[in-house]
Amino acid sequence: MTFLMNEAQISNQLLFVDNLKLVKKEDPVTDHGLNKESINDELLRTLINYSSDIITILSETGIILYESKSIEKILGYSMDELIGMNVFTLIHKEDLKRVYSAFQDGVNNPGKTISIIFRFLKADGTYCYLESVAAKFGSFPHSDKIVVNSRDISERIKAETKIHKLSTAVEQSSNTVVITDIDGNIEYVNKAFEVLTGYSKDDIIGKNTYLFNSGQTSQTVYKEMWTNILTGKTWEGDLCNRKKNGELYWEEIKITPVVDNNDRIINFIAIKNDITEKKHHEEQLQKALKEKEVMLKEIHHRVKNNLQIVVSLLNLQATSVDDPMLKSQLTISQNRVRSMALIHQLLYNSNDLGSINMEEYLLSIAGYLSASYGELTNKVKIKVNAANIQFTIDTAVPFGLLVNELVTNSFKHAFPDKKHGEIVIDLKKTDDNNYILKYHDNGVGVPFTLVNGHVTSIGLYLVELLVSQLEGTIEHIQSKGTTYNIKFQETSYTPRFS
Repeated sequence: MTFLMNEAQISNQLLFVDNLKLVKKEDPVTDHGLNKESINDELLRTLINYSSDIITILSETGIILYESKSIEKILGYSMDELIGMNVFTLIHKEDLKRVYSAFQDGVNNPGKTISIIFRFLKADGTYCYLESVAAKFGSFPHSDKIVVNSRDISERIKAETKIHKLSTAVEQSSNTVVITDIDGNIEYVNKAFEVLTGYSKDDIIGKNTYLFNSGQTSQTVYKEMWTNILTGKTWEGDLCNRKKNGELYWEEIKITPVVDNNDRIINFIAIKNDITEKKHHEEQLQKALKEKEVMLKEIHHRVKNNLQIVVSLLNLQATSVDDPMLKSQLTISQNRVRSMALIHQLLYNSNDLGSINMEEYLLSIAGYLSASYGELTNKVKIKVNAANIQFTIDTAVPFGLLVNELVTNSFKHAFPDKKHGEIVIDLKKTDDNNYILKYHDNGVGVPFTLVNGHVTSIGLYLVELLVSQLEGTIEHIQSKGTTYNIKFQETSYTPRFS
């Protein structure tokens, strides 16, 4: 606590002499032969010398007449080093006018206690902050002296400055800052909060955060939030809240628990960012995307319908000709167009317009091709294995045509005399992100000869072209029936317009 001698202690115990040393009064003798004044004087000297504060005695002009021993530890000066100096030469120039004014106020008003904080020069040339309490006592000899009690508060000033900076930063932050107790009752809000919500500090301090509940946020979100922060975890999320005027707004929030020295949660601090505009933009983008998806699905639907018209025209043409060879070629062309139409149909029915489920697609192609060769429909079984593989339309079209050609060749050539058989279509992804199609039928085999690296069979020429379009390779495996290993990679999307 601040130590300041009162007027009675000064008047009864201390006298100043020309050499500026303290001496005792003449000691009155008690009935017991003991000097009470001497005892009190010695006690006062001891208190002054052992005080953790600096005790200074000044003249009315600011000349230092006495310094207590504590000055050595606090400021680095010896007790006698500053005696005779004017104290104002040691005060920081920026504080000098203010300190001098306070000093004159004390000189002109004996008995008035003056308290002031200022910077004082230390022995090492640096400045420290002193908090001084001074008074001039006017009812005893040498009443022109001023007694000053000072203590070093530099660390306190540093802490207060740091707190002030943090407080200013929080108060002036563009983010909303809210501090609550552990029940959600508001203890602090910054200026940004007042601007955003319309609530002043007086309106909101002491109120519960439930006041902002808009009813638009699921209770599950609130439950998750409280579960996290009450167990000492930080929670981040978006909440739809309500302003004072009833307007709804969105906030991106990060809530952090504040713990004391015993690791007990004492507060929650929420840093918030207004994302209302961002949410509105997202909603508009979602709406636009939804509209584009509807439009794109409609495009796929119309393309599929147009291709179906071509299929119907080819079918009509096939029924009007008698030449078996021509009829067969028209049927093959019809199946090729149908394989492309099927892609657009799947995209139209899918929630993902960017990719096609290949197992579903291959099963559909197999069904259409099997139905095209009615006499083999129940005799040749087609097995498909392409689980968890998705292709974009750029890959699906040439791949679908490739499979269409392979299955067509098998139906045309592998099962003469309408014998029973099996076709296996196995599509897998490799470790190097390529794909391998293993195609096998257990029929009599399809002629396969190579000249200069190219097939000579007309029926397989289109297969080779489609493999090339997929940037792949085809290998004919010698086996009972027909087996091909086709390795390829998914076609990268190339923008149509620059």
